[in-house]
Amino acid sequence: MDYRYDFSNNKEKNKKKIIFIIIFSIFVIMFVAFFFRNSSNGVVASISGIVAKPITFVYESFNNLFNNISKKFGDIEQVQQENEQLRQENENLKLQILESQKILDENTTLKEMLNIQKEYQHFELVMGNIIYREHDNWTQTFTIDVGENDGIKQNQAVVHKDGLVGYISSVTQDSATVTTILDPSASVSVNISTINEPAVLNGDLELKSSNRLRLTYIPLDTEVSVSDMLYTSGIGAMYPSSIPVGRIVEIVNNKNDVNRYALVEPCVNISKISEVAVITN
Repeated sequence: MDYRYDFSNNKEKNKKKIIFIIIFSIFVIMFVAFFFRNSSNGVVASISGIVAKPITFVYESFNNLFNNISKKFGDIEQVQQENEQLRQENENLKLQILESQKILDENTTLKEMLNIQKEYQHFELVMGNIIYREHDNWTQTFTIDVGENDGIKQNQAVVHKDGLVGYISSVTQDSATVTTILDPSASVSVNISTINEPAVLNGDLELKSSNRLRLTYIPLDTEVSVSDMLYTSGIGAMYPSSIPVGRIVEIVNNKNDVNRYALVEPCVNISKISEVAVITN
C-alpha cells in the first residue's frame, strides 16, 4: 500500500488562506481608515485619507449615482405633476371657452330677436327658436319651441327680420311646425315691386334644394326684370301685406308668353336662421 502524503494540495490550501487573510486585512484597514479619515489628529486623518481613498472613491461614486437617480425620479415626478396641472388648466380653459361661446350665442339670439321685433313692431309677435328641422326630400319644414300655450295657432304667418319664412301648419301646446315658403305645397300671393301687379310664388320640389322659388301667373302684358322685389300682396287671410318675400334672379320665356315664369331667391336664407317670429294678430 502507498502511504505517501500529498503536500502540494496542502500548500495550495494554505496559499489561498493567506491570500484571503491579506485581502480581508486590507479591506479591514481601508474601512477603519475610511471611518478615521476625518479624525481631529492630523497625522491619523492624513494616513487614513490616503489608505481609504479607494473606498472613498467608490463611496462617492455610488453616492453621486444614487443622488442622480433620486434627482431623475424627482424630476419625473415633478414633470408628471406639472403635466397634470397643465391638463387641469386646459380643461378649465375649454370650459371657459364653452361658457363664452354660450354667452355669445345667447347675445346673438337676443340681437336677432330684437331686430325682428324692430322690423315688425306694428304687429303682435311671439318669438320662437328653431329646435328641429325636417330632413327629407319632399318637405321643407321645421319645429319651433312655442305653441298653443303662447298663443300660436294654425295658418299664422312666420317671419324673420329679412322677410317671410312661412306659416304655422300644425301646433301643440308647447311647439309648432312651420311650413316654409320653399315647401312644394306652399304658395304666396305677391306683388311685383316695379309694376305693383300680383303673381303667385310657389315652392318647387326641384328648386328647393338650391334655395329657389317659382313665380307664376305673371300678367302677360307686364315687363318684369331680374332684381325686381316681391312683397306679400295681403290677398287671403294668412299673410299680411308688404312683407318682403324674394327677388327675381331669372326670367324664363318672354313677355306675352302664357308659359312665362321666373326664378326667385327668398329674402331669408331659411337653412341658416335659428330664430323666427310668429305674427299672432
